[in-house]
Amino acid sequence: MPLPIKFTDLNVPVEPLIQAAIGGFVLNMMNLYQQSKLPKADRVPRDSLYWVFFVFWPIAGMLLAYIYLASGYTINGWLALTTGLTAPTPIQTIIDKGTASSIPISEENDIEEA
Repeated sequence: MPLPIKFTDLNVPVEPLIQAAIGGFVLNMMNLYQQSKLPKADRVPRDSLYWVFFVFWPIAGMLLAYIYLASGYTINGWLALTTGLTAPTPIQTIIDKGTASSIPISEENDIEEA
């Protein structure tokens, strides 16, 4: 059964999406470079979760660029690249706001009384 909407029907230019994905890939390369300067014992293990995020950040950059484009903004070149490069910041902020608890909890996992 074909999908009701094709990607080409969305009238979104592909070039900024590719530029944003490149920005996410550059972020991965910067992280790998920073890891290479650490002692081996302090490096992040390259397990399956590591590689999931390695693939996720370029896709997240593309998704963020798509949201901008679908909202009517015009982005390209440097702006699209930096959108992909900085994609973790707004995503992490959203996650932090959604998981932040306003209830104070003690070290024993008891709710503290005010």
